[in-house]
Amino acid sequence: MIEKLKANELPWALLLDADPEKEKVLAYLEQGEGIIWKENGETLGVLIFVATKDEFEIMNVAVAPQSQGKGIGGLLLEAAFQQIEEEAENQTQIIIRTGSITSAALHLYQKKGFSEISREKDYFIKNYAGPIYEEGILLRDQVTLAKSIQSLR
Repeated sequence: MIEKLKANELPWALLLDADPEKEKVLAYLEQGEGIIWKENGETLGVLIFVATKDEFEIMNVAVAPQSQGKGIGGLLLEAAFQQIEEEAENQTQIIIRTGSITSAALHLYQKKGFSEISREKDYFIKNYAGPIYEEGILLRDQVTLAKSIQSLR
């Protein structure tokens, strides 16, 4: 079940799974909005997005490892799209950034209508204190994907 994220119930294990630097997560939590997926009182997924003057950015999407592959990430995205559509004023797009080797996430985002618009070489090497590994591979490059808000209507 989708619920609004409450500041006193932050699912830190999930948030830090998607972004391992707590200071960065705290910074976008301060300016963003979030939703969670709960089953039997347990938070199994989280999504945080931030609105700027020109766009919405999905900052964090995480699903508990035991619940991945069950559609929770897609349900969180769809719920965020509904909220974004209601809140959109002058914004024209939704962007999301992820690692270039995060194949499950890339596949999900593309399935939900996002298209790659850029890659930043060595982003994770330059912007994080320590190395980040996904499936035993050093994460280096960041992929930015975008989706038109018009496509939600």
